[in-house]
Amino acid sequence: MLKGILVFLLVLAAIVGALFWFVHRPQEQSLAAVRAEYAKHQAEARRCADQARVLEGQVADLQTVRAELQKASSELQLKIQEKETELAALRGTQDELLGGLKQEIDRHQVQVQRYRDQLRVDLVDEVLFDSGESDLKPAGKAVLQKVGDILKKAEGRKIEVQGHTDNVPITGQLAKRYSTNWELSASRAVNVARFLQDSTAVAPERLSAAAHSEYQQREANDTDEGRRRNRRIEILLGSKAAPEPSPAPPAR
Repeated sequence: MLKGILVFLLVLAAIVGALFWFVHRPQEQSLAAVRAEYAKHQAEARRCADQARVLEGQVADLQTVRAELQKASSELQLKIQEKETELAALRGTQDELLGGLKQEIDRHQVQVQRYRDQLRVDLVDEVLFDSGESDLKPAGKAVLQKVGDILKKAEGRKIEVQGHTDNVPITGQLAKRYSTNWELSASRAVNVARFLQDSTAVAPERLSAAAHSEYQQREANDTDEGRRRNRRIEILLGSKAAPEPSPAPPAR
């Protein structure tokens, strides 16, 4: 009887072992495989989420860059339009000078030139002054009146008057008034600037005067014509000045 029970138990154990090996164990293996696949998909999902966050950040950065470029493009376009308007106004000023000073230009006494966004009016000294003098002649005042009436319309631009001489030393009685060509060129430039202020109503804040004596010659001083061209007044209409910032309110 006991032997039969043992045999029954052994057979039962064998059946249970067989069931575990052929039924339960494959199910555990399948479950493990499913869990591993799930973990793999979870890791892939986290990786994709991280990539999505990175891409969202890059998109936001690109949108910021695009907005900045659009703003810069608009500002540049506005500056181009402003510069075109300024240049058109400068060409108008140049045309006015060429028309108003045609007689003097034809006589080679006056020259009007434009350099980018600046204008320069050259006047040989004989138009404005007697030899060795710095006081303006009536004929010189008439020419400067034309120049000043036109240049004062170019608001926002500085006007510099430059005095130039040839290299002939000052001697005799004239040396008592002007020790060197420095003093002569300075006195002439100042007198022209004062005339533009007093007689043509150019705002004094726009004016300045500079003396260059004989040291910025236009031509060689070894001929009468060269010396004549070197004795000159240059009136430079400068670039359009940027508007000055408004003063900060006083601290309280």
